[in-house]
Amino acid sequence: MICIGSVAYHSLEKWSWVDSFYFSVVALTTVGFGDMAPKTDLGKIFTIFYLVLGVGLILTFIDTVYKHYLNRKNQI
Repeated sequence: MICIGSVAYHSLEKWSWVDSFYFSVVALTTVGFGDMAPKTDLGKIFTIFYLVLGVGLILTFIDTVYKHYLNRKNQI
């Protein structure tokens, strides 16, 4: 997801690779420093879907890891 976001922001917003990567990580971790924001309409629309899908994916991953270790603990 971070790679997808980095490529998209680099293309849509014309940000440097470092800025694109930085924004992708800050956005998906829901830190949201507020120092950068998409300016184009396409960038804003992409961000809406990117955050909904990305945060959902991260939460699903965390839930899967939690259930895995919970099951391991119960088997011991």
